[in-house]
Amino acid sequence: MKKAKMREVNFYAYETYCMVRIEERPEVSTLLAGCRDLALQVEQTLNMYDEESELSVMCRDYRPGQPYEVSALLYDFLDTSLSMAKRSNGAFDPTVGAVVKRWGIGSGEVRIPAEKELAILINRTGYHHIRLLPDKRAAIIDIEGITIDPGAIGKGLAIDYIIHYLKDYHVGQACVDFGGNLYVMGDTYRIGVRGPEDPEKMMAIVPVKDQAVSTSSWYEHYIERDGRVYGHLIDPASGKPVESEFTSVTVICDRAIYADMLSTALYVLGAEKGEAVIRSLREESGICVDYLAGRAGDGKIVSYSDTLK
Repeated sequence: MKKAKMREVNFYAYETYCMVRIEERPEVSTLLAGCRDLALQVEQTLNMYDEESELSVMCRDYRPGQPYEVSALLYDFLDTSLSMAKRSNGAFDPTVGAVVKRWGIGSGEVRIPAEKELAILINRTGYHHIRLLPDKRAAIIDIEGITIDPGAIGKGLAIDYIIHYLKDYHVGQACVDFGGNLYVMGDTYRIGVRGPEDPEKMMAIVPVKDQAVSTSSWYEHYIERDGRVYGHLIDPASGKPVESEFTSVTVICDRAIYADMLSTALYVLGAEKGEAVIRSLREESGICVDYLAGRAGDGKIVSYSDTLK
């Protein structure tokens, strides 16, 4: 089949460069502008570093134990992220925002927190402190000081919104790349997965069609202090950067939001517990997930195909 001529839009969001490419058609400029606007709407709603975003306003203005009504977009984010938090038993937890901000890895203002300070911050975390009221489209948070971090879900959510939008307009071929969070629709692409120890080399090449790809690793943002490397992915249990059995985790899934969340959860959980989460997701929701990971220590590749189980 002859490949269609493609057009694309490029913009900056989520602290990275973003690209949406779709097949040429009469209304292509309007569609690409719509994709960009959707991505920016998600970012503006969920940006925890913007004091005027809806997410930041909620975290500032809610009152413990009282319902707080939110937009459909923010509710969708809360519902999906809390569901994954429960499924992963807190390995993925969006309430670690205050801890993430305090470490500041990737912000240029890093200061390693003391144990006492971490203990105080951890007391203000925990997905179980948030309950949703679907009939009111509201959230109830039962303690003060919760800060919600959308970092491991925002790009995936935006990509899924864009793909749904394009399908509504019967777009057949598209490629979305938000700083390495990918979705390919219509054609098969061969996606290279970088090796964490040597980013110039490919750890693997994976064929992808009508699927999302997301990678989590220490090399995305990190600092070195006294000969030790601290990655930006925080373990919700300790409040410290994750010490994973993996060097990186790449997830392939038909939903970008799950690829985004699971790459983080698997990096925290490791193979055995992570694969149990994948199986439960397939059994309860019908969502299939494949992943490959570089193993710390020997650098060997660990792979898992949920579609074959």
